[in-house]
Amino acid sequence: MWQEKWLGTSAWNNNNSESVNHMLKLTVDWKPQRVTDLVSLSHLRDTVALQYSDLKRALYGQGEFTLVSQYGCHTVPYTKWQMMSENKQAEAFAGFVGDNGVRCKTKTVQSTDTLLTVQGSQRVARESGQRRRPAACRTQPKK
Repeated sequence: MWQEKWLGTSAWNNNNSESVNHMLKLTVDWKPQRVTDLVSLSHLRDTVALQYSDLKRALYGQGEFTLVSQYGCHTVPYTKWQMMSENKQAEAFAGFVGDNGVRCKTKTVQSTDTLLTVQGSQRVARESGQRRRPAACRTQPKK
């Protein structure tokens, strides 16, 4: 896990670094480059911009990636995305990127065979006029 706050709380494992390394090698045609050349020729900036555009396409469902259910509440239909102004699109994207996966908790319960999904609730069904008493409270008969 990264210690720096600006990197987020996601673990960056070896598979991630190998994937980005492969993308950078494709960008420079597998020729060795100096770090200063990579930065000055904006190869790194272009790679990151491509990843952000892939994220945006996943947000409105047009790319090769999809959002996992943990972030599903951020999904915007493509027709609605086209009608949104650039400011609204940027707002929606910032809300998606800034989410740590807690904001989109669903309140549904799914059966073990996944054939039935119902709306979950923490409330207990009670009769009208019924109230909850402390466990130590004694009840008295009606007079």
